[in-house]
Amino acid sequence: MALALALYGAAVLLVGLLSAPDASRSTDAFLVGDRGFGAFATWAALSSTVIGGSTTLVLAVLVAAKGLPALWLDLAGALGLLALGLFLAPRVRATGATTIAEVIGRFYGPGVRKIAALLVVLAEIVWFALLTEATQTVVVATTPWEPTRVLIITAVLFVTYTALGGQRAVVRTDLLQFGLMVVGLLVVAFPLAVRALVTTPPPAALLHFPTGPRFSWGDVLAFLVLVGLPHAVGSDVWAKLLSARDVRAARRAALGAAASKLAFGLATAAIALAGVARGVGGPPAELFPRTVLLLAGSTFAPLLLVALVATMQSSADSVLLSAAGATSHDLLGPRAGVGFSRLAVVAYGSLGLVVALALRDLVETFRLGYTLFASGLILPALVAFCPGVRVDRRFAGTAMLLGGATAMLERFAHPLGVDPVLAGTGVNALVLALGLRKPRMPGRTLSQAGHA
Repeated sequence: MALALALYGAAVLLVGLLSAPDASRSTDAFLVGDRGFGAFATWAALSSTVIGGSTTLVLAVLVAAKGLPALWLDLAGALGLLALGLFLAPRVRATGATTIAEVIGRFYGPGVRKIAALLVVLAEIVWFALLTEATQTVVVATTPWEPTRVLIITAVLFVTYTALGGQRAVVRTDLLQFGLMVVGLLVVAFPLAVRALVTTPPPAALLHFPTGPRFSWGDVLAFLVLVGLPHAVGSDVWAKLLSARDVRAARRAALGAAASKLAFGLATAAIALAGVARGVGGPPAELFPRTVLLLAGSTFAPLLLVALVATMQSSADSVLLSAAGATSHDLLGPRAGVGFSRLAVVAYGSLGLVVALALRDLVETFRLGYTLFASGLILPALVAFCPGVRVDRRFAGTAMLLGGATAMLERFAHPLGVDPVLAGTGVNALVLALGLRKPRMPGRTLSQAGHA
């Protein structure tokens, strides 16, 4: 086990070292890899990014507690990616922007761009915390290693190769990680889980779908907003599309990632049900890795452990790079070069580690990250792309701030007693509606909209 993890860690560090010279040429080279990635590389990178701790560990916990309706977590993500590929990807890639905040700023101005960048940074720090927690959970569940030491070592590994090689290192490691994920989880673990379920079926109460005794249509709606919208409008997701060679590659990558998300979601649900049926014990967050290794036995254990770590890591590097890009490209501007972007990766990785050490709750960390992003950023970004709809920039910035603040207040203080994402998104939508202006004139360009 230790040897397999050490070899994997050495491989990703080597990729970072080899990518460093190319990444050092310019900020564009560091953040979007000079937009040189074709459809296959962009698809693998995007798939790796959207399949991480939420698609595996969090989904497994929810399936064990709520049953098959918890699959809406991944179905919502797949639907968001499908919408991205069908409607948004060509327009996002056609902007030629570097970050999601830059795209938003072209519609609403530089002030709103900075608000969007700040929200991106905050959300990405929490997501990095989630993914380091997820990696720790996988390793601790399958080895005798001390949890805090594992958390720190894995965070340092993520930060090091991302800071060295930027987007080139991220995409190249994504190719390795996605290959490991496909072989380990889809080719090996999924068939073993199906075979186990045929022999030992799970409790019938877990097999209801699309809703069930423990999962209502209100929960479905919350997942569509909480998870679906960030997959259609996500900083790390858009970063992959903005790194694509052209519009066609971006669109194919988004549609392919929707299929990948669904495939891994189904595999994870089967593995979780097999774990419940087999009576796998331990903390709920460890259900998925414990079941995978139980099904595989000693022969495949090293491969599957590395595949599980790769699954977590494939998202962690992307969120770090998105946070660094929001800082160096959007908050500071041209005066911040590649060196500052690298420092930002280290700084945000350190902050994410602090958050992970403080929270130590996988599901709550997952909800916190998605809540902040979904409630603050997404609706203004979507409205910007709606033909004939125009919102005053002051209302757009206010909607982001009030939406995110309302969601956080509801998450921690519960004054309204409703889902935080729905509360924050509702406030966001109300402020945007108040700021509606006359429709844009026909033929207006994207750059013109940003200076209105």
